[in-house]
Amino acid sequence: MGKTVVACAIIAAMRAAGARVAPMKPVESGGSTDAEQLRAASGIGYAMHLVRPFAFEEPLAPLVAARRARTFIDVAVLDSAFADLCAMSDVVIVEGAGGLLVPITETENFATLFKRWNLPLVIVAANRLGTLNHALLTVEAALAHGIDVRAVVLNSVSNERHGTAQRTNQAVLKELLRTIPVLTFPHTGRPGDHAHLAVLARELSSHATMARPV
Repeated sequence: MGKTVVACAIIAAMRAAGARVAPMKPVESGGSTDAEQLRAASGIGYAMHLVRPFAFEEPLAPLVAARRARTFIDVAVLDSAFADLCAMSDVVIVEGAGGLLVPITETENFATLFKRWNLPLVIVAANRLGTLNHALLTVEAALAHGIDVRAVVLNSVSNERHGTAQRTNQAVLKELLRTIPVLTFPHTGRPGDHAHLAVLARELSSHATMARPV
């Protein structure tokens, strides 16, 4: 839910600025409605087979979910859907699933997919204990694949009072990452209010301009 809310917010902010934004969730598992939320934020009824080419019921990594469903993920279908969305829009926001190195097929993960599509990256991490390791590993993996990291976004997953880790994560990441912006995104109880999300994401959208995957 955290990545999807931030992705919807970026879409809403870009849309409010006049851009025609297409959303994409290449693979969705667990019966979630992430792709539907992304499409709603875009305000355009893009065909679901383009927004979400593959969907699986079990909440598993795409490779595992496809195997258990006795099928496979055809990367050519993903490439075609992405190309179609690019042709229909000014920008495409692509939300990954589970993490940058989560396997899609035996030879493909989200890092290799995003690299082939020449996409810069906005990393969304829940702001909590353990986030430093998660964020730094993801940045390192992205850079190793030659992916341009536009920003790291620390997402508040609840409105509870922050502990020491939540209060210090941003400053430490700014110190360690130096040239990569480290931003925060507040908890919101209005994930379906796109005007509200657009306001929250104004700063994010400036860093995410031309940054399609989240």
